[in-house]
Amino acid sequence: MLPNQSLTSAVSEAPMESGTRAEIYGLSPRTLLWALAGGACYYLATRIAWALCFPDSKVSLFFPPHAVMVSILLLVPTRHWWVFVLAAATSHFIATRQADWPLLYSLQCEAFDAVKYVLTAAGIRFFVKSPFHLISLREAVLFVLVAVIVVPFAMAFWGASFTIAYHFGASYWIEWIKLGISNGVTTIVLVPAILIGAHLLRADKTGLWRRLPEAICVAAGIVLVGWLAFVHLSAGPHSSPALLYASIPFLIWAALRFGPGGVSAAMLLVTTMAIGGTMQGHGPFLGQTPTENALALQLFLMFASAPLLLLAVAIDDERRSTSALRVTEERVTLTAESAGLAMWDWDLSTGKVLIDDGGRFGFDRNTPVDHNTLSGRVHPDDLAVRARAIQKALENGGSYECEFRTIQPDGSIRWIAARGRRPNLTDVNATPRILGVAWDITQQKAAGEEAQQQREELVHLSRAATLSALSSSLAHELSQPLTSILSNAQAGQRFMDREPPDYSELPEILEDIVNEDLRAGEIIDRLRTLLRRGQVSLRAVCVQETLDDLLCLTRNDFIGRQVSVTNQLGRNLPPAMTDRVQLQQVLLNLILNACDAMESNAPIDRQLTLTAEVVGDEIRIGVLDCGVGLPDDIESMFQPFHTTKPHGLGMGLSICRTLISSQGGRLWAERRPERGAAFYVSLPLASS
Repeated sequence: MLPNQSLTSAVSEAPMESGTRAEIYGLSPRTLLWALAGGACYYLATRIAWALCFPDSKVSLFFPPHAVMVSILLLVPTRHWWVFVLAAATSHFIATRQADWPLLYSLQCEAFDAVKYVLTAAGIRFFVKSPFHLISLREAVLFVLVAVIVVPFAMAFWGASFTIAYHFGASYWIEWIKLGISNGVTTIVLVPAILIGAHLLRADKTGLWRRLPEAICVAAGIVLVGWLAFVHLSAGPHSSPALLYASIPFLIWAALRFGPGGVSAAMLLVTTMAIGGTMQGHGPFLGQTPTENALALQLFLMFASAPLLLLAVAIDDERRSTSALRVTEERVTLTAESAGLAMWDWDLSTGKVLIDDGGRFGFDRNTPVDHNTLSGRVHPDDLAVRARAIQKALENGGSYECEFRTIQPDGSIRWIAARGRRPNLTDVNATPRILGVAWDITQQKAAGEEAQQQREELVHLSRAATLSALSSSLAHELSQPLTSILSNAQAGQRFMDREPPDYSELPEILEDIVNEDLRAGEIIDRLRTLLRRGQVSLRAVCVQETLDDLLCLTRNDFIGRQVSVTNQLGRNLPPAMTDRVQLQQVLLNLILNACDAMESNAPIDRQLTLTAEVVGDEIRIGVLDCGVGLPDDIESMFQPFHTTKPHGLGMGLSICRTLISSQGGRLWAERRPERGAAFYVSLPLASS
């Protein structure tokens, strides 16, 4: 934002259609009226400036036209500068013609002033981005350097040259310093007053009226002291220069209480009385030659104004920073209270911890807490985890996060999540510390455990539902060894009933009974393994053996569905890091889905292909069918409750993907080039 950009609308034109007769060179009547008003103000300021000129010089003690024009340029859009500069130059030219100035000298003055105004305003706009009532200390320093020192004294080389050329003034360097100081003093005293005054005209005046009595007291004190120092005392030995310091307390009062605007207004009062008294032959600035007296007065005004303005800006800047910090603290406190956060500050030099824990650690509000006391509330099993996280943050100067349990005074357990950071401090004398927040996650932990239990229940139900689909096949699988056992036992009974008993066949019969019993036991063990519940434990699993067991379990189902299986498993496959039971469940689900997809095919066309190969650091298992294929949106099949089966729940593929993802693997589907679908399970290889 440009300085006081919010005020530019005061002199900007009203919206009008481009090209209408009411516009002249792109300017609205309102803008032209403001330009004429600015020219009139400039004319009056010029007359005032001439009344404050040095003896035998065209340089004024205080040059109000400079401040008026610079302020106007800062208040109007840049595209309108030319019309306001032209209006000011015209006004000044009229005044010089009325005063019978030489024509060429007048024209040089117009050019000199126009360039000076534009350079000053452009420099302020370039370096000062804030409105003047919100100016920062850095911007105030740049304002003083550019607008009070660099531009005025640089332009004074040109101004002093043509002033001496027309025989005005004593010498070039005297005119140079007088011209530079005159414009510099005017800028620092009057420009802030005009800009801040323009802002106050548009601001809410409720607060101003409440501070009016105090402002009147400050102004009255400055007027009284200024009258004594600059007007009442006559020139002479008894006019002590120490009286110059009498107004300093009131100026500091204005800086402390009213900011840059108050300082500018107070310095304007001091400047008016000091110049007025000097022009009337009073005050402490009459002890030397007229030129030296004028320089002493100007230097006093400049060296009093600059520090006071910077002091006022620094105080105002600090006040705004404090207010912003207070608002931020309130916002953070409100956020912490709403989110249930406990904020803490750990002083590493003393070990003291400032914490508002809200009862999360069970400390009373007035109980002093240090790091050891805080650690005493941490569950013994979690002390090492928390200590490692903090030590890492201390060593690396970064942040840490950890979750741990705390033991409350009543013996209850709470889960706490903590996050801390060691701030980067630029001050070498600053106390090293760690700042952080903590919040209670007991409910989240309980909810997570409940969700995990529900997932395990769902997985178990899915596993049981999958096996129920194989019930006829499993019944047939078990009936074979049981029938064989029964037949062999009956045969043994017949051999025993002979007279005499025939024992020659009994060893072979008993061996058949044992073998069939072992076979039935293996089938029951496979069922029990698939149906068992418990924690998942990832370990190295032989994929080939796992698939062989699964094919044995589903052999009769393939026969009943008239599905032929092509086993393209690679030999000597490395083990995969997985859970054997969950892998069998996933592959069983995929195999049964493939059989369902080929149900409408002719029996001779129901071909299931199983593949396995190593790809990179993964082992990829494929279940390929030649059935109805995949839908347009393949990923929708993996969404919960999405099914294409009349009596399906739509949870099988979703559960399968969740199981494989929890093991660090992937499950996806692809369309086969010829027809059908291919489902792939990719698992990480077991580390050797």
